[in-house]
Amino acid sequence: MRVVIMIAVCSLATMVPRMVPYFLPFVSRLPKRIRKAMMLLPLSSLGALIFPLALTDFNEQWIGGLCGVAAAFITAYLKGPMILSIVISLIATAVVLII
Repeated sequence: MRVVIMIAVCSLATMVPRMVPYFLPFVSRLPKRIRKAMMLLPLSSLGALIFPLALTDFNEQWIGGLCGVAAAFITAYLKGPMILSIVISLIATAVVLII
């Protein structure tokens, strides 16, 4: 039950900043940089939740998690589709853990 509550709270934390522009008319009059920051806020909060887990989940083989995060970052930076970023990250992590 506790996990379900945690998932619900995390999803609300990422949904609220994305929904605010649709319900509050003043957001469209904000400067462009602030609007962009509001759009990136959910992504940065997910990064803050996922990155520490990627390093601590593999115990002594934390380099596997770091390689997976790096692969996902590079794919996203090159404007690859999200599914490609996920697949490449999984492959990079698996390869490093197997080696």
